[in-house]
Amino acid sequence: MNTMKARAGRSRVFAAVGVSMALVLGACGIGPGDSNDASPGATGGGGQPVGGGEPSGVLNFTNWPLYIDDDGEGNRPTIDQFEEETGIDVTYSEAIQDNSSFFGTIQPQLEAGRDPGHDIIVVTDWMIGNMIELGYLEQIDVERDIPNFGANAADKYKDRSYDPGNLYSVPWQSGITGIGYNPALVDEEITSLAQLFDPEFIQKYCGQIGMFSEMRDVISLALLYNGVTPEDATIEDVEAAQAILLEQAECVRGYYGNEYADDFANGSLAITMAWSGDVFQLQLDNPDLQFVVPDEGGILWTDNMAIPKGAEHPDDALAMMDFVYRPEIAAQVAEWVNYITPVPGAQEIVSQHADEAEADGDTETAEYLRAVAESPLVFPTDEMLSRLYSYKVLNEDEERQWAELFQRVTQG
Repeated sequence: MNTMKARAGRSRVFAAVGVSMALVLGACGIGPGDSNDASPGATGGGGQPVGGGEPSGVLNFTNWPLYIDDDGEGNRPTIDQFEEETGIDVTYSEAIQDNSSFFGTIQPQLEAGRDPGHDIIVVTDWMIGNMIELGYLEQIDVERDIPNFGANAADKYKDRSYDPGNLYSVPWQSGITGIGYNPALVDEEITSLAQLFDPEFIQKYCGQIGMFSEMRDVISLALLYNGVTPEDATIEDVEAAQAILLEQAECVRGYYGNEYADDFANGSLAITMAWSGDVFQLQLDNPDLQFVVPDEGGILWTDNMAIPKGAEHPDDALAMMDFVYRPEIAAQVAEWVNYITPVPGAQEIVSQHADEAEADGDTETAEYLRAVAESPLVFPTDEMLSRLYSYKVLNEDEERQWAELFQRVTQG
């Protein structure tokens, strides 16, 4: 059993600090109606799935920092075990700092139909949708090549709006965008988006409210507050959401990236937008801090494994995708990164690991693993999942319009 580090996994860095997808596409001369013909290798939704052959023995796996288990000595047990079992030599890279800037590094190769140098990439759901639209991902056959996905993945992950039928991707890990609050600084239990956007509540906690700098998360919560499902939002809905955000803005302490967690932990924020994995980590030091999925709903974002168009080693990539859907491997990853695994069967295994640690006299590890196994921020309840929505996949025009509306909120 791998001894965990109590630290956050994948850092949530978004297009706000990278290159706008609209600008990336525009610079390439790709418009909303041109996407499926943009690349020499574009599938346009057709084509044949890759795979079905023998692995070559080489895999280039590209992920975000701190997003796979690490023993603290430079070893990654999941990668090491995969190499030992399969004989495939893995080059594991933490080259993805945010979706859009990473896309910018591989787009020229994808556009030219060349191997981008990555066999597996891990990108967020909305980016998967954009790359499918552009014809930049290889089609996969999950039933034939990733049987552990069908056997072990939660139903919630088997047919997402950004990739119906999982024709191009399978989830790596997920997280929830909701509300974090400090009970020591608020007078009531926080349960609703009204307590984040209602004018009376805003004034009550003026200067102690945190919001994100990530456009999709902020606008999506404002849409939910207005009773609009984000995936169905029109530009008129987004304009109405902007009006809510503009009214709130004068009392917002800051529009944060990852650093919001510091102000939440030190008591500068009474109530804030929050990501579930971050709050789980903060609770290890301050169990009183709370995370809630609002009554109106929150966002379930998913980072997905996909094979870029033209990747040199697709069979090796599919072997890794299948490997990490084994419950014991999914548990090993979840124990370290503390985000939501798509394999619910991992929960029982994490509990077993806690029991084993306790039997070995390692009380600290046992307590940590038990906290992971019992946390709804790592293993959400069905009731929580029923109130979670996905981001809307935006075309170029929508991306630009949403960004302009949001910029007026954050910059005045």
